[in-house]
Amino acid sequence: MARQNFIGLVVSQGKMNKTVKVQVERKTFNRIINKEIMKRKNFLVHDEGNIAREGDIVRIEACRPLSAKKNFAIAEIRKNKGSQFAKYDQVAKQQVLLEENEKTKEFLDRRAKTELEIKNNSSLISDLSFIAKGVVTAQGELSAEETEKIAQIKEKYGIKSWPPQKEVLELEIQTLKEKVRSLQDTIDFVDPVLSKLMEEEYAARVDDLLKEVSKKEPSELKKGVKKNILRKYLLKNPEAAREKFRDVIEQVKSQ
Repeated sequence: MARQNFIGLVVSQGKMNKTVKVQVERKTFNRIINKEIMKRKNFLVHDEGNIAREGDIVRIEACRPLSAKKNFAIAEIRKNKGSQFAKYDQVAKQQVLLEENEKTKEFLDRRAKTELEIKNNSSLISDLSFIAKGVVTAQGELSAEETEKIAQIKEKYGIKSWPPQKEVLELEIQTLKEKVRSLQDTIDFVDPVLSKLMEEEYAARVDDLLKEVSKKEPSELKKGVKKNILRKYLLKNPEAAREKFRDVIEQVKSQ
């Protein structure tokens, strides 16, 4: 008596020793819908040498029961697509590993370069600090070794005079403080004045200002939009705002 034979696709491999899962498709006639349909059934199949790979097309053959659910064994590998996929997967992993190694090498090179730059910069800072300290504190009482070292450092960096005669950015601290104070005063007066202007009695004056600033009809603007436009105007034009709303500012101050 001939043994049962099926052609199927290996859908799972490597999860059990010497065992693969093979999916077999076959046509059956369905009397209810009166047409042929494809049915799929999975078999646990014995693979003695663990040679089948997921994606292979194999012929399986019935054999003696090898376990409770395993009654078939692989008789032939018809198409070894799964093995080809496994080979491509291995090549791809090797390529990824090479790329990762190259990226790691580039990263280490950049880090070494950065560390060298930091070391050189720290060396420059320490050298210039040594010159400054020697010139300021020693006042001509340097030893011969210190004098020679300072001369070597000046020659190394091309320094002809100390401190170097270069244009530097001078920060005018007092002017900066005045600007900050002026800006703070502007911010302090904006919020209370803005709240006062949003009251109903100043609606007409605010609408006139909005027509000039936004070039839109105030009726088209929501209250929040009006308030934002007015705040920007007060911040950008503090002098004009003080002149225009002098009476409002005086009322706010008197409160």
